[in-house]
Amino acid sequence: MDNERIRIRRVDPTNNANLLGAETDSVQIDRTGCLICTKGGGQILLNGKEYTIEPNSVTVYFSYSVLHILRREPDLEGIIISCNLETIQPLLNIVSDFNGLFLMRQNPYTKLMRSQIDVFITYINLISHLLTRYEVESQNLQEWQNSPIKEIVRQQIHLLGNSLMLGIVSCYTHFINNNITYNRKDEVLQKFIRQLYSSYRTEHDVSFYAEKQCLTPRYFAAIIKEKTGKAPSEWITAALLSETKRMLNSTSMTVKEISIDLHFPNQSYFGKWFKNLVGCSPLEYKKGNKRSDEGYTEYNVFSEISQIKQK
Repeated sequence: MDNERIRIRRVDPTNNANLLGAETDSVQIDRTGCLICTKGGGQILLNGKEYTIEPNSVTVYFSYSVLHILRREPDLEGIIISCNLETIQPLLNIVSDFNGLFLMRQNPYTKLMRSQIDVFITYINLISHLLTRYEVESQNLQEWQNSPIKEIVRQQIHLLGNSLMLGIVSCYTHFINNNITYNRKDEVLQKFIRQLYSSYRTEHDVSFYAEKQCLTPRYFAAIIKEKTGKAPSEWITAALLSETKRMLNSTSMTVKEISIDLHFPNQSYFGKWFKNLVGCSPLEYKKGNKRSDEGYTEYNVFSEISQIKQK
């Protein structure tokens, strides 16, 4: 599905499109992403705070943020990377005691060295090259489908995407010593993120995550809804759906085996749950009737859960 794809869009003086729909008025952003500015600049209003965009900088925006591009210089050049599902959190779990999402939310704009920008551009150019190859080779569907090269290219894109996102995350590590404080609701969200990432395969009920923090399900759900714009049940569902599609796309497991592995009551329930969300049965999806990755105009960077949004 498209909402699992990360999109890369180049910005240059020849592109007169209304960037993110935010140049004429303030808009609530429905995707999480960042602008890597390589030339020119501008002025933005993000969640009520003004930022001056300069060359060699990164600006991160989260879903449900309110953005208004106040000024865009005619020579603005850069790259916008965006996604519907949060792709950074799985990588942050590798780095203990690093509240990266909070740091980036409170410090969305940061200047970089040109060498850092050049590294990002290298990754993006490599990914673009692989996407082009994938699209060209896909024209010969029969030979391409049966070739091991297809999976090799997919894995190359996956690994390069991981490296690109880790590089962006690393740009914010210097904020760690700013002694930023988090309130109780921030702590509840952060704990939920970590618990969900480790438990979503087996624990599908909101009450489990609420009890882990000694909160009532109702109060817990209200906090997550306030901080992310979505209920915890939606995040649990999104996590399960992301993993389900990964398993259907990239493993030889049967539908029954997947339903058991993800702790659904039975295969029938699992099939109805999936069809209600995707529009086709798991078997139809596995066979390719509803898969949108053929053509690969966008790419799925992470094969595991990739979705915690931040308001």
